[in-house]
Amino acid sequence: MGVVDTTSGPVLGAVVRERDRRAVDVFRGIPFARPPVGALRFAAPEAPDPWREPRDASRFGPSAPQRPTNVLNGLVPGMTVGETSEDCLTLNVWTPAVNAGVRRPVLVWLHGGAFQLGGSSLATYDGMRLAADGDVVVVSCNYRLGALGFCALDAPNCGLLDQIAALRWVRDNIAAFGGDPGRVTIFGESAGGGCVLHLLSAPAARGLFHRAIAQSGATDFTLTPERAAEVAARFAECLGAGPGDLDALRAVPVERILAAQDEAAAALLPSVGLMPFHPVADGAVVTASPDVAIADGSADGVDLVIGITADEMRLFLDPSTFPADRVTLARHVTRLRDEVDVDAVVDTYTRTARPHRASPADLWSDMTTDVQMSLPARRVADGHARRGNRTYGYVFTWPAAAHDGALRACHAVDLPFTFGTFDREGWHAFVGGGTEAEALSTRMRAAWCAFARDGEPGWARYEPPVRTTMLLGRECRTVDDPGGERLDSWSG
Repeated sequence: MGVVDTTSGPVLGAVVRERDRRAVDVFRGIPFARPPVGALRFAAPEAPDPWREPRDASRFGPSAPQRPTNVLNGLVPGMTVGETSEDCLTLNVWTPAVNAGVRRPVLVWLHGGAFQLGGSSLATYDGMRLAADGDVVVVSCNYRLGALGFCALDAPNCGLLDQIAALRWVRDNIAAFGGDPGRVTIFGESAGGGCVLHLLSAPAARGLFHRAIAQSGATDFTLTPERAAEVAARFAECLGAGPGDLDALRAVPVERILAAQDEAAAALLPSVGLMPFHPVADGAVVTASPDVAIADGSADGVDLVIGITADEMRLFLDPSTFPADRVTLARHVTRLRDEVDVDAVVDTYTRTARPHRASPADLWSDMTTDVQMSLPARRVADGHARRGNRTYGYVFTWPAAAHDGALRACHAVDLPFTFGTFDREGWHAFVGGGTEAEALSTRMRAAWCAFARDGEPGWARYEPPVRTTMLLGRECRTVDDPGGERLDSWSG
């Protein structure tokens, strides 16, 4: 493999090969922006400094600053990152061939982690098998996290601006790696899926990608400008400064930033919720919350696949708090949404419960998943489809084997299926891998690559009120408006 020239300078990667798979050229740790340190902390990213000699691109760059242990450690495999640094704005490329005269579809992965955790170097996100089997170019990138990426101090939404900078790099450089800059698909899971949806709401991202896949990213967590100002003020207060005192905020060590981030998050829990460091609808980078912006046409012309796992919130729910009877379940319902007909909701969920899943605890699990994930996903999909855009829906139904199956098809269970990485970080045991799991992974990766290639994942379009949706699991089939009656009960 030879040296590849980029707009910033030449890079030299490595060749990887697995038995029975084609060789893939891999380039890791390529800078797409200057290190966001000093005067660039809390500021928009700037173009990287150029270099002349071939740059070693055989190792991943460090992930964004974060705590070494986090809430996801122990919940799902493979969430522990290695080296971290503020000098984190790098990306990685997996390509079946460099300069082969073929323009392949490009898939750009945005990692998850509650906007505070994760990195593109996690073994779960190895793009080798996706690139080799799908004949596509896979890119993954880091972005700033937590307060450094999502605290509105200087430039709001720095983490999203980092992703936009990475997409500009893809536009300007991916042809040299065998990719087609005119067929770029962004995809991500959890916070990465949330980033996908917010990029669909970002005017500066317009034209930088042409298709999007949002996996478990449809949550109602876009901050208002007022909430973002509250978060910024409390964070700065925890550092003994005011939100406008940028010199002081840029001078403190990154360890103090992380400590203040934790302190502010705890203080803001009653007013802002679990994830105070989150994209904000600032009117410039993000025009409005994704469901509103997309319904107003911000993503017109962009093909969209959007979906969830069937039991998203089972990963986060504490079984000791599950309601044991209908009266307690009714009280729980009021915690999810105000001004709802509690009896109608409980009656609907009881009547439509899946076989052997009609206990109050099971109904509570379904309700939290629907309010937190299913309803926001439906609003986005409905708004996009009603404007005539190609839209596809799915529900991932494969149940996790961990914890004796109690997690069911929980949040993040789809990750190793997306990349075919069951042999990494304990995922095989977590999902119960085997020939069926491998077959589902092959089907899912083929669908994602087909969508990136021509906008067709292999099933019928989602169009309200029918809402045709693919179920991806041990059985793969389409159904119309899954759970529709339950979802409708929340609005009376």
